[in-house]
Parts: sequence; structure tokens; C-alpha cells
Amino acid sequence: MIYVVLVKKSILKELRFQAGLIFCALFTIVLTMALVRLLGNAASGATPPNIVLPLILFSTFSSIGTTLSLSAFLAVFITFSRLQSDNELIILRTSGVKIVDFFPIIFSFLIPLVIFTAITTLLATPWARNQADQLRFQAKSEESLKKYSAGKFSQFSNGEQVVFFERTEKESTKLGLVFVKLSKNSKNETIVLGSNGEIQFKKDEPWVILKNGSRVDITADKDTTNYKLTLFQTYQMLLNTAPKNYTLEKRVKSTNTLKLLQRFSLADQGELLVRIGTVLLCLFLPFIALPLSLRGEKSLKILHVFTAVLIFLAANHFLGIFQALIIKGFINLFFSLFLIPLIIVTLASFLIFNNENK
Repeated sequence: MIYVVLVKKSILKELRFQAGLIFCALFTIVLTMALVRLLGNAASGATPPNIVLPLILFSTFSSIGTTLSLSAFLAVFITFSRLQSDNELIILRTSGVKIVDFFPIIFSFLIPLVIFTAITTLLATPWARNQADQLRFQAKSEESLKKYSAGKFSQFSNGEQVVFFERTEKESTKLGLVFVKLSKNSKNETIVLGSNGEIQFKKDEPWVILKNGSRVDITADKDTTNYKLTLFQTYQMLLNTAPKNYTLEKRVKSTNTLKLLQRFSLADQGELLVRIGTVLLCLFLPFIALPLSLRGEKSLKILHVFTAVLIFLAANHFLGIFQALIIKGFINLFFSLFLIPLIIVTLASFLIFNNENK
């Protein structure tokens, strides 16, 4: 009996050691993939070089939840595969130890990982994505502002907007004389002239603030042309807005969990499923790894490790399927959160029952 207790403590220690090694390896892989992808984007001009490093860090940080879940699953699988191949499990099972007797050990191993996964997935990942979105938006805004060349007439929106800056100060958003012409149609035009101005960002959108100027509204009828002159001390005008798909991505994926719960639209429910589902995979999926690790021969050990990875990827992709079904309104969020652990527990029970009766 003392031997069994010592072995169980040894198993828990090995689980933690394996999880640490696997997490470091997976984290390095994720970091390398993010590095290659973002450096490729920077080389092609899709991503500004000055934000590549922080984007790599935020991208890697947002993947920690999934990396932890996979680490927990593989740690259980590899540890018990080694015990099985070294015949240690055979000795324990002949001593009266059943497969379910290892569940408390696995649960003790999973508790800190599940807590950390919940914190990173529900809190840290949305924050990291939001920071990355802000960097991308700021880069897009700075790139769009470069189009407004000082001393040149620049056209935007197919010629509906014409902007002229007399001068700009280096390393600042201060503007000199500003001329703006807005053409809604062939009969209505607006000309705004300011003696000086400044570009400011409000809610991540670039606005030009004109001071000490005038606005002329020109309306053309059949026979006459009407002019309306308005003098102003301060005049604000929006320059550009974010692309539609970028705004949507920021609104859902980069939104914090509390705000998703408050809005609770179908898209928000789908995102909540992915976040909570990742935590559920970390909690329940390793219990499938235990009966799976007891199958197969020693010579096929590497093959079974790849099989375990494919099983985790399949389970993770099921979250995406459930997310799509929720967004389309086919299933409910709470039903999905109940169904995911039910499927895993049912499959684990079947595998354990099948293994015990061999």
C-alpha cells in the first residue's frame, strides 16, 4: 500500500515535469510560427516593421490558453504511456488499482492548469488581442495620414474629398493652413478653410481639428447658385475610419468577456463558447488521454503521440463548429457548454470500460 502511495506521488511529479517540458516546446513552436508569419507580412509591406515585435508577443500571449490545454492532455498521455511501457501500471493494476483510481491524481495535476487557462483565456487573451488591434489600427491610421502630403492636393473617396495642407511640423500632428473640399454630388459642395489645425485620435479614429476659419456651402439649382458662409473658431471633421472587417474583428474577438456577457448577441455567444470551451477541454480532455495511453505497442509510441495530437486538434475544431452553429442560431450556448463535457465524459467512460474488461 505504501508502494502505491509513493508511486502515485511520483506520477503526479512526473505529470508536472512533462507538462512543463511540453509547454516550453509548444510555446517555442507558437512563437516561431508567429515570428515567421509576421516577418513575412513585414517583408511584403502588409505589416509595418516597427510593430512586428509587439505583435509577435501579443499573438503568442493570446495562444497560451490553447497551449496549456494541449500541454495538459499530452502530459497525461505521455506519462501513462511510459508507465504502461515500463510495466509499472501492470504491477499497480495487479495490486488492485483501477484506472479510475488515477483520476484524483490527474485532477490534482489539472487544478492549477485549469485556473491559469481560465485566467488567460477569459481575461488575458482578449486584452492581448485588443492591444494588437490597437497597434494595427494606429499603423493603418499613420499610413493613411501619410497620404495627406503637405503642399499637395490629395483626393480621396473617388474625388469626393480633396485635402490640402500648407505645411506640417515634423514628429507632430500640428498643421498649418488647411483646405478641404467635400463634394456630395454635382450640385452640393462644401469648402472648409482653416488658418491652422491639428490631427487628433478620438475613439481610435483620426479627426482634423481646424481653427479660425470659414465654411462655404454651395448649392446649385437650375438657374441659380446659392452660397452660405459660416465663420468658426473650431471645426472638427473625420478623416478616415477603420475597414469594416477590421472593426468587426475588434468588436468580437478583442472584446473583454464581461462586455460579451452584457451584450450577449449570437456572435458574442459564439466567442464565449470558444473561450469557455478551451477551459473545459483543459479540464475534461486529459481524462480521455488516460485510457488512450494504455493502448498500442511500444514500437508505435511515436505514432500514438501524433494520434493524441490529432484528437486534441479535432476536439478544438469542434469548438469552431459549435461556434458557427451558435452564430447561425441553430443551437444554444448553454446547450453547447453542457454537450462538450458530456461527449468527453461519455467517450472516456466507454474507453475505460472497454479497457477494464479486456
